[in-house]
Amino acid sequence: MNIELPYAPFHYQSIIHNSKKRFKLIVAGRRAGKTKLAFYELLAHALGSSNRLGWWVATTYRDAKEIGWQFILDILPIIKPAIKNISYTDLRITFLNNSQIYFKGSDNPDALRGRGLTFLVMDEAAFQQEDVWKKVLRPALSDREGKALLISSPNGRNWFYTQHEYAKRPDIKGWMVDHWPTSINPLISPSDIEDAMNELSEQDFKQEYLAEFVTKAGMVYSDFDEANIIESFEYNFSEHDIYLGADFGYANPTSIIFAAVSRLTDEVVIFDEIYESRKTMSEILEMMERKLVANKIRKSEVKFIATDPAGNAEELTSGLSPVDTLRMEGGYEVINKGSRIAPGLALVRAFICNAKKKRRLYVVREGAPNLIRSIYGYSYKAKSYFSKDISEEPEKDGIHDHAVDALRYFFINAFDTSKYVASNIVQQDYLSEKSPALRQTRFLRCGKCGLKYMSKDPNRKLCSSCEEGTTHAE
Repeated sequence: MNIELPYAPFHYQSIIHNSKKRFKLIVAGRRAGKTKLAFYELLAHALGSSNRLGWWVATTYRDAKEIGWQFILDILPIIKPAIKNISYTDLRITFLNNSQIYFKGSDNPDALRGRGLTFLVMDEAAFQQEDVWKKVLRPALSDREGKALLISSPNGRNWFYTQHEYAKRPDIKGWMVDHWPTSINPLISPSDIEDAMNELSEQDFKQEYLAEFVTKAGMVYSDFDEANIIESFEYNFSEHDIYLGADFGYANPTSIIFAAVSRLTDEVVIFDEIYESRKTMSEILEMMERKLVANKIRKSEVKFIATDPAGNAEELTSGLSPVDTLRMEGGYEVINKGSRIAPGLALVRAFICNAKKKRRLYVVREGAPNLIRSIYGYSYKAKSYFSKDISEEPEKDGIHDHAVDALRYFFINAFDTSKYVASNIVQQDYLSEKSPALRQTRFLRCGKCGLKYMSKDPNRKLCSSCEEGTTHAE
């Protein structure tokens, strides 16, 4: 049966259709044509042979229905001769050749469990959870060596960015990567793009129309980039001291970073990590031992393990706190001095890239991928675009905070904060780019009372109440 589909791909779309790669990733701007390409790629797969199973997975069930399923409805009269049955309830279409296409939302991960997928479209992948891809959808492709097409506009430098960087590496053979700015679509007029440039901030335009993985406003470690990432590292006992930083969890991940510090330059290299959920402290200790052996490091060469003071709390399964377990069962020295979060963040930033553009913190790409992912996604929480009330503490989202907490604990325990951090810590208003009127506003901490206040003068030392000798408002 020959069915003539109402689709004439542009040249840049045909490149994707003609590629034999098993996995394809497209990062694209608005209206670049990625969604239509993905639909017809999925449809052609289902019609091309019998007993195939394809899924279209959107961020939500509603998006799957309003976007992917709508494509089916739009061309239903054309493809009707090839259809065996159609379920409007399940968003499923079965063809005469017994191939099927389902439209699903990743907001219900339990509905995505299954095997035997032969083709997957992950629509707006950057706005879905990493575990949906890695733990649910990717394994579902294994039984029948199914193919996948991941399409999305960027969403900062989250897991989709990491996957993009991995897939475009020359030594990775199974992936194809393409980049489509909105201007690639000949149906979009230059005046439309010009209008968008006038309406959007530079950052939003770069992300939404140029399809660039921009650093989002509010990113805690905004200077961290590829210059801080290295491919390999070899520990030298005569040159480096070894430290560990730990953030304990159980349902949430336990994160441990392995750091080598140069005795000569103070340069820090994070060369390995542990990032595991639902592990007892005894299991974590065993993993630590294996990591040290793999890196040819003796336990006695570990100077200390830096932890959160909360690590002194007892673990219900053993009756010992994580710190006690490290000391008594592991034989490690453990330090966990308390510190406000802001100085710790400033200290880490000073090593990532200081005012003279010098970098002293490096992370091994393959050694600590969870730390890299976490740094890119670690952000401040704001109430609104134009709010002056920005939390001094980063958002605890349960996804990006564990590994970076372990990193911060290491820094505040291993280095003298006063040497690298100014006594009057300045926290910029990360949303000021959204409002030119607020661009110079900064958060300062009063040198007398210690409270936070706002000022456009970065050299100011006291809040208004302390300057005037009046009582602070409650």
